[in-house]
Amino acid sequence: MRSTFPPESSNYLLFSDVHLGADLVQHAQPWTAKRLRQVHQVDQELGSMLDHYRDRAEPGRPWKIVIAGDFIDLVGMSISASEEAAFSTPLTADEREHGLGSSHEHAAVKMRAVAVRHDLLFRKLARLVAEGHSLVLVRGNHDVELYWEEAQRAFLDALLERAELPADDANARAEFEQRVEFRHWFYYVRGLLYVEHGHQYDATCAYQHVLAPRSPRDPQRINYSFSDILLRYVVRPTRELSPEGHENNSLLHYLRLAFSLGLRGCARLGYRFFGAVGRMVRAWRDHLSEHAAHVRAEHEQKLQQLGAKLRLNTEHLRQMTQLWATPVTAGLLSIFRTVMLDGLAVGLLCLLVIALLGVLGVVSWVWLPELVALVVVGMFFYGKYSRVLEPHAALLQGAGKLVSLLPARYVVMGHTHKPVMETLSEGATYVNLGNWTVDLLDDHAPQAACSHLVIRHDRSGKPVATLYGWQSAQGAHVMFTDQPKEATAAEPAIGAAPGLQTQPVTPRS
Repeated sequence: MRSTFPPESSNYLLFSDVHLGADLVQHAQPWTAKRLRQVHQVDQELGSMLDHYRDRAEPGRPWKIVIAGDFIDLVGMSISASEEAAFSTPLTADEREHGLGSSHEHAAVKMRAVAVRHDLLFRKLARLVAEGHSLVLVRGNHDVELYWEEAQRAFLDALLERAELPADDANARAEFEQRVEFRHWFYYVRGLLYVEHGHQYDATCAYQHVLAPRSPRDPQRINYSFSDILLRYVVRPTRELSPEGHENNSLLHYLRLAFSLGLRGCARLGYRFFGAVGRMVRAWRDHLSEHAAHVRAEHEQKLQQLGAKLRLNTEHLRQMTQLWATPVTAGLLSIFRTVMLDGLAVGLLCLLVIALLGVLGVVSWVWLPELVALVVVGMFFYGKYSRVLEPHAALLQGAGKLVSLLPARYVVMGHTHKPVMETLSEGATYVNLGNWTVDLLDDHAPQAACSHLVIRHDRSGKPVATLYGWQSAQGAHVMFTDQPKEATAAEPAIGAAPGLQTQPVTPRS
């Protein structure tokens, strides 16, 4: 479904990582008044931002709103099916225990639940599209289930229900739908803009075949990534855990958490953890099976179709896929390394060998305490300093290589929740959009940046990009801009707070 407006006639409004529905986890945690207030605040903040730019649309240049992934947190949700629901894909024991899974029907049910939960925000979006602006949803790792056409249809129907279009006006409804696009990988405006979520550069969140993320074991369901498995089976059922920060947490952090839960809580956490590791191992085995060939063939077919549709060199698209990180679940050792079991296993093995050498008399018992102490110290420092690669550097590096394959003035991603604007090369800038909400189940989560990118065209037609933060009470404030200082002083960017000094784009070091 393509927009009726050619790219050069539009201004652009971009944001990502809203994670609507992340609090719908009735299987894991009960509802609270605090979470309901937080949900309402997200709707109010983002809705007021959309109204702000709706009122400031330029005649002849409608907004193209590009949401760069993780708009809906379908993966993080955990809800039950209604009693009257009838699925062609019967519920598994896992789905009865942990909530609806990733089949096309389940994804549609979850999408409708999010629309009801965030009715105000869906009305704001529907009004914008109904007035002639267009909307692009780029798929992220938390809304990977938008792969299914049923999930896309549920999203469109939710907007149409709130668009206040005449029920008998088929043309108006068709034009409305044409202004809504779903992109499975990236959105590209030749020479100007390249947008993708960025999770494919993060090994913990990457999928083997992003255009065909189906499970080789069960093609009617999505093949979960390492992060998906950890979120669904460990994080959501454990109130003390947050989905944020695994790349910054050490083995000692998790051991301290386990012991703080008491004996019973520690046992439950261990059961969930090793059950999740077992599912990761099964995911690794699935990609070695003969059924995986069918998924690879589907991905290759869709890659060629994408190249033809967008008039892009298919070989360039293949080269772009080679920039992705290798998913953690693609290798057995990478799974154990990422869950930090490798260091623990080596340490325990060393202790066992030391004990055996002592029993056999190979090593004098006098030296055993020193050897044990050495191993324990080694395990301590491994546990303290072991980290998963922070994804920001990987996204930035990927963006730098992308512009040589698909030239663009702005390469835009999300995923990291850290708003930045950095120079890639002369004439190319990397932007990370930050985030609009935090995990509502984590009382200690940092405040969301509420950042968004605005690309307008000046009088000469040159695009000018500004990364804003947002607070409904104060409006937009400039975080970064590629606007020249003299231009900014003479003509402040629309939406900037009065008297606010702009911060130029950060050069890449």
